[in-house]
Amino acid sequence: MKGFSFKGFGRRQVTLVSLVILIAVAGYINITHEDDESMPVSGVIDIQQQEPPQPSQAEDDYFTLSRHERDKSRSAAMDVFREVTQDSQGTAESKENAQNELTASAKAIETETLLEGLIKAKGFEDAIVYISDDNINVVVKTIGLTPSQVAQIKDLVIENIKVTVDKIKIVEIKQ
Repeated sequence: MKGFSFKGFGRRQVTLVSLVILIAVAGYINITHEDDESMPVSGVIDIQQQEPPQPSQAEDDYFTLSRHERDKSRSAAMDVFREVTQDSQGTAESKENAQNELTASAKAIETETLLEGLIKAKGFEDAIVYISDDNINVVVKTIGLTPSQVAQIKDLVIENIKVTVDKIKIVEIKQ
């Protein structure tokens, strides 16, 4: 019986496929094993002081929860890349690829935070930015977007990320 042959696959392709599989596994584990990190410090919960969420709080929660989930999944992926860079049995090429991914993730985090701040500075109540490959998704809390506001947001994204307009998607969450 013949063994599996890697003809046509170079070391880079195998390393890249391995990294993608590791990221997928980390994402799966992250989704299926939700840990409750909101444990009170004192260990006592006063239920009577909690108020039911108002509609505006639910909208704010969208942005808070979205940021939390984005940061949590990105952190898990970055942990995988750190493990690859620190693996004594890993190849130099896989370590370099993992280091490049860590650098790209750090730059994406910095750019997302910058854009969110700039969008808020333009008068929007809240915003969250997702950078993935060449696509940029911007979610904005607003009463309604005017064409000039859409242009402002797209200009901010283009100035800071250097992408074309067709790669930018703006979604509004009504107040």
